[in-house]
Amino acid sequence: MRVEAKICGLVRAEDARVAVAAGADYLGVIFAPGPRCRDPEQAAQIWAGLEGRRVGVFVDSPLDAVSELAGALDLAVVQLHGSEDPSFCREIREAGPWSVWKALRMAEGLPLAEAIDRYADVVDGILVEGHSTAGHGGVGAIFDWSRLDDAREMWPKGLKLILAGGLTSENVVAAIQTVRPHVVDVSSGVESEPGRKDPKAVKVFIDAVRGNSG
Repeated sequence: MRVEAKICGLVRAEDARVAVAAGADYLGVIFAPGPRCRDPEQAAQIWAGLEGRRVGVFVDSPLDAVSELAGALDLAVVQLHGSEDPSFCREIREAGPWSVWKALRMAEGLPLAEAIDRYADVVDGILVEGHSTAGHGGVGAIFDWSRLDDAREMWPKGLKLILAGGLTSENVVAAIQTVRPHVVDVSSGVESEPGRKDPKAVKVFIDAVRGNSG
């Protein structure tokens, strides 16, 4: 299975170009408060002229605002990183041609099977990442991948599994072999400082993904 790679938290056009040149499948820009947040105009400049699929990351934004921005920026994926419920996900999914990914933060005691069940019919992908009080994504929070063992065996057909949280070129191969995700998602793990991607780290990360998944 070919595992796809997403470079997220892009804040500069030059970093997006580096990601595409290295072979990234998805280019993520965040539209939620934080050090990597960008406005629509900045996002358009980051993605301009590039072939990678555009992913917009939202945290508890109003439905109308999400769908309007997704349409204006021609998003391939709307990634929901907050407390959005299944009905919200369904409405966003039905509002346009984009796919919807719902993030689940792997806090202790999270009933994962139940959570996947709630969202499986209303989204196109489930993103799982480590839980941290530091924020929603981009904080390098890893979790025990073995917690996905049972869920992976019963994973709904057609639903993408996106693995995020603390991934680097040094652990992504083990992550792929353990979890067998459809997509691996990295942000801080390929940065020289918050928001600035390191070209060498991006290339080494994607080369590791490609070398493992073919």
